[in-house]
Amino acid sequence: MRVLVIGANGNTATRVVMQLLASDHDPVAMIRNPSHRTKFDQLGVATVLADLEYPIDHAVQGCDAIIFAAGSGGKTGPDKTILVDHIGAIRSMVAAKVNGVSRYIMLSSLNNDIHSQSRIAHYHRAKAHADNHLFETDLDYTIVCPGGLTDEPSTGRVAVSTDVQGKGSTSRENLAAALVACLDSDNTIRKSFSLLDGDTLLAEAIQAL
Repeated sequence: MRVLVIGANGNTATRVVMQLLASDHDPVAMIRNPSHRTKFDQLGVATVLADLEYPIDHAVQGCDAIIFAAGSGGKTGPDKTILVDHIGAIRSMVAAKVNGVSRYIMLSSLNNDIHSQSRIAHYHRAKAHADNHLFETDLDYTIVCPGGLTDEPSTGRVAVSTDVQGKGSTSRENLAAALVACLDSDNTIRKSFSLLDGDTLLAEAIQAL
């Protein structure tokens, strides 16, 4: 599949692109800043310039699947989180629908809740609103909810659950591998699950959902 990675220059999303390169899929890196193109050119990965605060139909066209791995980042305020993680995410779902891209993988978050009172409540609320909108679409979605992200090496072993509330950590490498694995796992379609570092081989954990 030709897979659009939204937010491709991010820490986790770049790992997603690398995982796609190692798979049978063809990544397309959606970037907001032209200066980021060099990195993907060196990897032999196609890029498309688009910004989630504006229509992105041109980026979606010709793709077979979308992995939404964008985020406003921890250095921005709640307003930018709403624009990217909530409204931007919904904009990408609409673009998927309009352009006939049915497979959609959402990188969400553990403990997202529209009524969140957490330390990062604006983020958890934005992710919850986006996920709730996705539930109401007819897209073949999968929603992956990791815990606190780390840069630890991949263990290839995880713990998954349909309960998306809790605590724990998830390595970015394990997360990237899981997002890509979902593309080939039809049993994950229209499902939401938490992903933490654990003891079960990733492939086995995904297939058991």
